[in-house]
Amino acid sequence: MVRVYLEFKDNKWKNVEHSNFWIHEELLFKLNNVEKIQRKGWDGVIIVDGKERSGKSKLAMAMGWYFSKGQLTEKNFASGLEDAAEKIADLPDGSVIIVDEGSLIFSSKDSASTKQKLLIKLLDVVGQKNLIFIICLPCFFDLNKTIAVRRSLFLLHVYPDEDYNRGKFMFFGEETKGKLYIYGKKNFDSYAYPECNFLGDYMDFEPPFYKSYLEDIKKKSLNEALNAAKGRKHNITMGDLPKEVEMGYKINFMKRLIERKPEIPIKILEEVFNCQTEIPMKLKRSIKEANLIQIAKENG
Repeated sequence: MVRVYLEFKDNKWKNVEHSNFWIHEELLFKLNNVEKIQRKGWDGVIIVDGKERSGKSKLAMAMGWYFSKGQLTEKNFASGLEDAAEKIADLPDGSVIIVDEGSLIFSSKDSASTKQKLLIKLLDVVGQKNLIFIICLPCFFDLNKTIAVRRSLFLLHVYPDEDYNRGKFMFFGEETKGKLYIYGKKNFDSYAYPECNFLGDYMDFEPPFYKSYLEDIKKKSLNEALNAAKGRKHNITMGDLPKEVEMGYKINFMKRLIERKPEIPIKILEEVFNCQTEIPMKLKRSIKEANLIQIAKENG
């Protein structure tokens, strides 16, 4: 295994002889490719899967730390669909979002639900904002095919060694994970065929906010999963709200999204929020008028 030790200096990552942050050499090459396509206006969806408590979050955080140039915070984490929607709207273009394993919104069993359909459409918004979207979940094969095969760049399957030490991963590239989704599903969620592109190690990475991550984000995410498993809902979601309240939620989110990304097409907003064309049109118009008034005030 070749570890590349990194240090962020002069506004860029530099290879150094030794530091407290490193990434596997082949994985680093893939992450740099993600940044290249992001600079060309594309988004990047990455999947990290593995058994519960296998270290998925730490690998995701290490990648997020690299992509964010050491600026990753709790604001880059989402614990559910509504939370992810809020983060997509509020984070600047080119940001990283990590969706934690506790969220049940990626299950293929839920593929016909409003949440699953909305998630897939939200990924189109991710594309408009050139975001990097890292999904952590227990099993790749539980994903909707659209996300698992078409919308994601690669899969990192984490697993323990023979002594149950964490820190190992299998890398499946775009074409390989597509075959894995087909053949693995037929073989009781097996990762044996096709063979992964390469094997690697990852560090036991803990960012400065790790303690609060465990106390807040992780706990919230796991509670969501437990509550859903028990058949109870402690948190109000859009599907639980009256139609007029739900539309108000959508309009507020749409407004923030347009303010962040004025050029986002009306057609995408219409499809994502399942609304009439006139709603995003009016919002765009009112925001534009408000901006013109503000400019006029500033110029006296």
